[in-house]
Amino acid sequence: MISEPSTPDSTDPFAHPAPPGSRPRLAILGAGPVGLEAALAAREGGFPHRVYEKARQPAGHVRRWGHVRLFTPWRMNVSERMRRALAEAGIPFELDPEEAPTGHDYADALLDPLWHSPLLSGALHTGTEVVGVTRAGLLKDDAIGSPDRGAGPFRILLRDGRGRERAEYAEIVLDCTGVRSRPNPLGDGGIPAPGETALESRIHREIPDFEDDAGEWSGRTILLTGGGHSAQTAARALDRIARHDPDTRVLWALRAPLSLAEDPADDPLPHRAELARAAQALARGEGALEVLEGFVVDALEPAGGRVAIRLRRRDGAEMRTVEAERILALHGGVPDDRIHRQLQFHECYATSGPMKLAAALLGSAGGDCLTQVSHGVETLLNPEPDFFVLGEKSYGRNNTFLLQVGWSQVDEIFGHLADR
Repeated sequence: MISEPSTPDSTDPFAHPAPPGSRPRLAILGAGPVGLEAALAAREGGFPHRVYEKARQPAGHVRRWGHVRLFTPWRMNVSERMRRALAEAGIPFELDPEEAPTGHDYADALLDPLWHSPLLSGALHTGTEVVGVTRAGLLKDDAIGSPDRGAGPFRILLRDGRGRERAEYAEIVLDCTGVRSRPNPLGDGGIPAPGETALESRIHREIPDFEDDAGEWSGRTILLTGGGHSAQTAARALDRIARHDPDTRVLWALRAPLSLAEDPADDPLPHRAELARAAQALARGEGALEVLEGFVVDALEPAGGRVAIRLRRRDGAEMRTVEAERILALHGGVPDDRIHRQLQFHECYATSGPMKLAAALLGSAGGDCLTQVSHGVETLLNPEPDFFVLGEKSYGRNNTFLLQVGWSQVDEIFGHLADR
């Protein structure tokens, strides 16, 4: 973590508005794979740039699920720009292109070495949370539709790990913060269930490392909610624990039934196909889990050392209450709109992503992540000049984002900025 003074440093090029005619400064929010791609592109383009990462090390979100294996192999997780940078920095990288890495593998072998290489020396500021971004001297409703909106720099409020705050400035902002920092609530309809907020410390919202922490889950009653890949991964692991320890009881509450019609044999990603087969078998009752299809969480309240969870069938036909020592709520995440709340950001009301891109994704009928392509720089433009949302955050609630799309977005943005 970088120690910052309480007053602006007159020698820091990001500490003050720049004089007219200076090369535009570029702020990158988030040091994950897309933030790394953007930093390398900024270096290639000669832009003064700075990268802000809330975690104490780069790729904080990747590290949080580091024990989980990706569906995609190495060849799909290393961009051409990253390969060039590895060669330029002399970083050895000889891994099986068809092997699917874990998150820790990905960070250890690729992300961390590049972030800490001389190529990006001084650019990365870890332990630095972006609290908000605004236009210096302007409010959200000032200069609507006017070129004056882009005349001044962005003002970025930052907070370090000790709670100290400072402001920095940049003419271009790339928000690559993803969606992992704001998990969706457990309650029905996308808002917390009654009692959920008070019991937040009792709810797990990320895939645990079941291999290292099996003792924390074995022999307990567990409620698992969610039906996506994260929940399916947890269900498979919990089934193994329950088969080994019959005192373990796992209830898997699914808002909607899993699709049992799709044939995983048609999936070109073997790890995803394997997970789909396991999840389908569990949904059919071929395991140690109790599957509750069509149920949502209606309310929670403490019950001694347990939590009493009231479940309601979506059609209202049935209510039941279960008590559990562990609650594992895996419902994905949503973009953190607090960062750009004071900017003129055109947000899709349904997906929370940039409006133009959301419309393009709807027009292309979504589809599997492997079919995704970038939709061009026009879909990334906002009423706020030079503010761009890239990567997983640009897809909002749409869960079909592919890293290769993020890298294409970076290329498109820097092509757009080439004459700056």
